[in-house]
Amino acid sequence: MIEKFFKTEKSYIDEELKNYFTQLYKMENDLLLKDFITQLEQFILNEKAKRIHPVLLTAAFAGIVNPMYLEDQIEQIREVSIAVELLHSGYLIHDDLLDDDKIRRGKPTFHMQLKNELDQVYKGIDIPTGIYQRFGRDLSILGGSQGYLLGLNILKSSKFPDNLKLLAINEYTMAMDYLMKGQIIEEYMDYHKITMSLEQYLNIAELQRASLFEISTKIGAILAKGNLNYQIKPLSEAMVRIGQAHAIRDDILDLKDDIKRKKKKIIYILAIQNSDEVQSKTLNEIFNKESLSNNDVKLIEEIFAETNAIIIAEHFSKNLINQAKTFLKDIYPDLNKEQKIFFNKFSDYIYMREF
Repeated sequence: MIEKFFKTEKSYIDEELKNYFTQLYKMENDLLLKDFITQLEQFILNEKAKRIHPVLLTAAFAGIVNPMYLEDQIEQIREVSIAVELLHSGYLIHDDLLDDDKIRRGKPTFHMQLKNELDQVYKGIDIPTGIYQRFGRDLSILGGSQGYLLGLNILKSSKFPDNLKLLAINEYTMAMDYLMKGQIIEEYMDYHKITMSLEQYLNIAELQRASLFEISTKIGAILAKGNLNYQIKPLSEAMVRIGQAHAIRDDILDLKDDIKRKKKKIIYILAIQNSDEVQSKTLNEIFNKESLSNNDVKLIEEIFAETNAIIIAEHFSKNLINQAKTFLKDIYPDLNKEQKIFFNKFSDYIYMREF
């Protein structure tokens, strides 16, 4: 059921994004800015993108609004929903740049896409070393920020009442703040070689992942005129926990890549907490190496298994999902039937997904 729902809503959202970029391109006169818009569109309109955040926004709206008015407003809320997709895309552009990732969803990351484009322009011409990389870096800093602002402009120009728009914009800017704070903390810890505690991990997961889940649903619920204390608050609490569980699941699925990149995510944290002296020393020594061999990776995986770190992480994730479902039960008046089913199924989907 949930896969079908996502597939249907994703097709609507992709169409909204295409229409939006078409209009954005037409409104711009400067040829260089037109090219930049095209580059941004190419990155964002990746067919592998799940569009989770706009789907959550739309589902929250549909779950709370009077069903009699849903058909008249569904197109309007889908137009607004791409605001959080642009915010998310802006964050991904910055995150990929900070991590120096080369691939996103099977295609070049934004800074690599721009680097490759300039590489073609200067093909066969002798130019200073590194200019391609600097172009990709500099334009990605601007591109990520532009994604944030484009999403904000969508909310500002929507046709919803001004009082609701103001509340939605406040949530949107709060999400921007959370995303940047999460990145700042993570960069500090990475460069100062600080191993996160479990509490710090969950805090970063809330800032970088859960906050956008939470605020996407809050914006949808606000625009549907949901009750702050009895509908929006429990829905928000549920989404925070689902977002944290999503981060844990991602780290389980990305375990091998994270080991190779010496990323100290939740599995590492739990392994350290449950390791003996020899295991702890081995982990520290390997993670402090300049580069890891295949044998190093295998040894780390063995320690993770011996300390039951993956199993504990799965149980932790499941517990967060159970907490989320408890909050979903507290929503009153209850969500409309179809969306109530969706949010409960979405909780299970996050915990059990294999990709």
